[in-house]
Amino acid sequence: MSQIEVAQIIEQIKQEITVDSNGQGKASIRATARLADVQDSSLRRALLSAALQPSALAQSLIQQGFSPAALETWNEGIPDMGVAAVIEYYAFDAGRHCKQQARLVCKAFNRIGVRAWMQDIMGWTKPATQPQEQPSTPALPPVEQRLHTLVLAMKTLAELTGGRLNPYTEQQFKDYAGNLLAEHNRKLLTATEERWLGVVNFAESELGKKVPLSGAHYRGHLGTWVRTFSPQLGDRQETRLVNGVQQPIYVYACHDPAVADGLTKAIEEFFAHPSPGAALRQAGAFASKKEPVMTK
Repeated sequence: MSQIEVAQIIEQIKQEITVDSNGQGKASIRATARLADVQDSSLRRALLSAALQPSALAQSLIQQGFSPAALETWNEGIPDMGVAAVIEYYAFDAGRHCKQQARLVCKAFNRIGVRAWMQDIMGWTKPATQPQEQPSTPALPPVEQRLHTLVLAMKTLAELTGGRLNPYTEQQFKDYAGNLLAEHNRKLLTATEERWLGVVNFAESELGKKVPLSGAHYRGHLGTWVRTFSPQLGDRQETRLVNGVQQPIYVYACHDPAVADGLTKAIEEFFAHPSPGAALRQAGAFASKKEPVMTK
C-alpha cells in the first residue's frame, strides 16, 4: 500500500464526506472503514457494541471521551474527531489487527488534521463574518431641548421650595442658560466645533469635580493655579456671565486634546495639594496688583 493508493481511496470516498457551515466534518462508516482498511460491517458492529459489551475499539473510544450513546449515533455518520480516533486505533492499538494503510492515512492526517483535510477536499471556506455595528457616539440634545429642560427644572424647583429658591442656585441656572445660548450662537456664526471653557466649568462638567466657593480649594485659587503653573495652556479671555454680571474670564481650548489633557493634569494636582494657597503664595502668584480676572 502506497500513498498514491491512499490518495485514490480518498478520491473514491469523497462523496461520503460532508462539512457543515461551522467547518465540522463527518464521514460515513463505509468511508471510515475504507480509510482504516477494515470491513464496514465489522466497524459498525464494533461501534454498536458500546452500550452492552464494548469491543476493544469501543473501549478505546470511550477512554478518549466519546460516550457510548454517541457511538451508537455514528451509524448515521462519524464526526471528524471520531474518524481520526478510529484510524489511529487501527494504525497502532488494534494489536494483530493493525493495518498498514491505517498507519499511512494516520501519518497523512497528522500533518494537517482530519478536520482540515475534510474541509480541503470539500472546498469549504470559513464564511465571512458580518462586521459588528459600532455603537453610536452619545451626543447632547439640541440647545433648544436643553433650555426647555432647564426651564422645567427651574419651575419644578420653584414649586417644591414655594418660590424660595436659593439665590445662588437660581443665578447659576441663569448663567448657564445665558452662556449656553452664547456658545450656541458663536458656533452658528463660526461653523466650528471649538469648545472654550473656563477652568471651573471644565472641572465640573468634564471631570465631575465639585469646586467650592470657599475653603482651601475654592474656585478663585483653581483659576490662579492653572494660570501660574500651566501658562502654556493659553491666556484667552472672554466676557461671560458670572453671578448675573458680564465679566472677563479666562477660557481654554478644550477641543484641543493637548489643552484638555493639560487642564486635567493641573486640576488633579490642584485638588491633590493640601494647601494650594500656600503654594501659590510661594510661587509669587499674588504679588501682581493687576486687575483680577474672574474664573468660571
